[in-house]
Amino acid sequence: MTTHSPNPVTATGNQVLPGPLSSDTTGHALIPARAYSGLAEYALEQERIFSSGWVWAGYAHWVDEPGMVHPVDIGGKPLLIIRGDDDQIRVFHNSCRHRGMAMTDEPVKVRKRIQCAYHCWSYNLDGSLHATPYFTRERTRAVPDGAEHLGLLPVAGQVWAGMVFVNLALESAEAGGTDQIDADFAAMLAPILARWDHVDFNRIHLAEERRFDIAVNWKLVVENFLDFYHLPFIHPQVGPVSASLDVDDVRLADHILGGCYPHGAAGKAAKTDEALPFLGDVPPARTESQDIFCVFPNALLFLEADWFQVIGFDAAGPERTVEHMAVFVDETATGERFSTERKRLTDILFEVNEQDMPILHKLQSGRRSPAADRTNLVTHWDQITAMFQKLVSAKVGY
Repeated sequence: MTTHSPNPVTATGNQVLPGPLSSDTTGHALIPARAYSGLAEYALEQERIFSSGWVWAGYAHWVDEPGMVHPVDIGGKPLLIIRGDDDQIRVFHNSCRHRGMAMTDEPVKVRKRIQCAYHCWSYNLDGSLHATPYFTRERTRAVPDGAEHLGLLPVAGQVWAGMVFVNLALESAEAGGTDQIDADFAAMLAPILARWDHVDFNRIHLAEERRFDIAVNWKLVVENFLDFYHLPFIHPQVGPVSASLDVDDVRLADHILGGCYPHGAAGKAAKTDEALPFLGDVPPARTESQDIFCVFPNALLFLEADWFQVIGFDAAGPERTVEHMAVFVDETATGERFSTERKRLTDILFEVNEQDMPILHKLQSGRRSPAADRTNLVTHWDQITAMFQKLVSAKVGY
């Protein structure tokens, strides 16, 4: 039975959402410690979480020109992100239709087609089969009858805010399901699109990206992201303790969880000397706030009036997560005038992420203790984290 937090509003007037926690001394973890290192649990999560709904798969700028091909792994399945001659981004299974060999395991730029190295079957950038050399044991590159059914198998994919999302559970566009795919993705994003309707994400431009390969379970990355309690102890950039305490819990949907610093942009230490151009027509009430949301399971988003940050990650193993952290600014902030401000902004944001690395490693180490099954999330700080953990548990069956 779910009971509610006894303190829905703090002494400073900030919102604490009612949630799964009703006691600060439960002594019972919502996710078992074995789920942070076990191979069997990792395999279940790959299937029941990362292969069952919309998942962050990469960035649109990874394939910024026609002919760019970028391999990724989602839910343990190899995929290809490809930008076609028509400038559209599509996602396919990374498996040749002849013998199933992966087409590439490194990002590549091709002219017109991608070719399997085994028997040189080649495919157009829209996934259709182009040629099958010597298919009939004759010197010909003709394709066989029924070639329209032998293209690379498409995956339901969508692009939003510079990110590529895939859904391995939906019927692919090959089956005529594009309308269903569009509608399903729009429904998934609807809560955050409504909150951020002032932002023109078509204007965002990459400022910088970095990769972090971390020896921790993916759930700890999300839990740390949703943990506002640690900020005054680990991140001095946030400024005085009053700035750390000025945070509201926000649940937009079961799969979109996080918080808002109502005065985060102004209350925290300044990141740049000069404000960068805003991302769209930002209303006065939003110029000082900072939103922090997890779009379940693996898109971690920060938004201020003048910058947008994404930490998208691959759950690469039971004790390995690969983060791809990108900072975006408005397209008008890309020139030389704002070069110093962009550099200062990205340096600070990457530094904040790096400050969490020792903490994440110690959290992972602590999960090997039997005491990790008897942890105590607290009602004043951890309702959002508890919602995330309950969602994981419900999907996996912990």
